[in-house]
Amino acid sequence: MGLGEYSGDYSGDMVAPPTWLVVLAAIPIVLTVLLLLGFAWHEWRAHRRMTSSPVHAAAWAMEPEELAQAIHALGAREQALLEAGDVETADLVAADKMICLVVSERRDGAG
Repeated sequence: MGLGEYSGDYSGDMVAPPTWLVVLAAIPIVLTVLLLLGFAWHEWRAHRRMTSSPVHAAAWAMEPEELAQAIHALGAREQALLEAGDVETADLVAADKMICLVVSERRDGAG
């Protein structure tokens, strides 16, 4: 018998793993793919919502000083709404403020 030769009996038939083992091994892969797809969908919707917003267009049209004033005013409005207990409207104002902050950061990075 030479080096690397199999010393036992070999029938030549391939042995397939049990179906339950294949399914069990595929579960983490499928879950990972689904989580990645869910994350990608969420990020795409958030990006799409931000760039299609009228606040986004208005923020790009503003001068830097106007944009800074708008960010300050939106922050004050958000705080007033939270103090009044209107959390839903405060969340909407906070989203608009975040859009303005992103535009401001992008503009500062480009200039």
